[in-house]
Amino acid sequence: MQLSEKVRASVVLMRLPYILALDFLCLLLIVTFQKGFYNLRLVGLAVLTVALITAGGAAINDYFDSESDALTHPERPIPSKRITPARALSFSVLALLAGLAISFAINPVAFGIVAVDVVLFILYPPVLKRLSGFLSNLVMGYLGATIALFAGAVVFQTINADSLSFVGLIAGGAIGLNALKDILTLDGDLKIGYPTLAAKRGVREAAIVGALFLLLSAITSPAPFIVGVVGVAYLFPIVVWAGVVGVTALPLLRAPNSENVRGRLRTFTMCFPYVVGIVGVAYVLPFVIWGAS
Repeated sequence: MQLSEKVRASVVLMRLPYILALDFLCLLLIVTFQKGFYNLRLVGLAVLTVALITAGGAAINDYFDSESDALTHPERPIPSKRITPARALSFSVLALLAGLAISFAINPVAFGIVAVDVVLFILYPPVLKRLSGFLSNLVMGYLGATIALFAGAVVFQTINADSLSFVGLIAGGAIGLNALKDILTLDGDLKIGYPTLAAKRGVREAAIVGALFLLLSAITSPAPFIVGVVGVAYLFPIVVWAGVVGVTALPLLRAPNSENVRGRLRTFTMCFPYVVGIVGVAYVLPFVIWGAS
């Protein structure tokens, strides 16, 4: 295998776009909590921790899911034989240990949050995902929301109302999207025996639950403004987010079927980069330039 192909396989294994998205979110939250862009050492440690833990979690998930991925995602590095399972596991262990070590250098609260995440990443594919699909959706929601708790711990060295105010926004979106994505892999999940919500309760119920959690994300999104951790600049990107959620979720409540789920998720994927861009321009840029609150 050529070096370029190995690099591409490694990028897919560690989910580089997901790493970049989470690092951006972590940076955004730290800027929010600091009311500006300060303490570059802590910011660097936080961003590196998020990247390593995300990469390690993705790799260990692919290691345990190699059998099901052969049916649902044959293009992934392990089932396509571009990366061996042993190599993926070794990379995961090294990345998770390195992430833990760096988080320990931040503060004890940040380390504790990361340690719980690592345990859940390890238990998720072989245990939690096989116990209950909806439980695994809830776990993924929690793992997504800990980015806010972690960023808050980096700045405040504790978990407080400021960081908790983002939990509904992030967890609701993560749970809803995971429940909907499980519908798209239903055939493979049934063959492997994964008890996803779609497999146990049907596509209709899974689509409705996914749509409702997405709407919960939009409904709880004003919480940081109500708590006072963000200013008026926050409202514009959140209105855009609520619009994207509405376009995605509301049609699913009217027609909760597989084809509609596929189409709505395609729409969401197309719109999401614009949401990120709007957040960067309307919210982060004023902090960087003027230190706006």
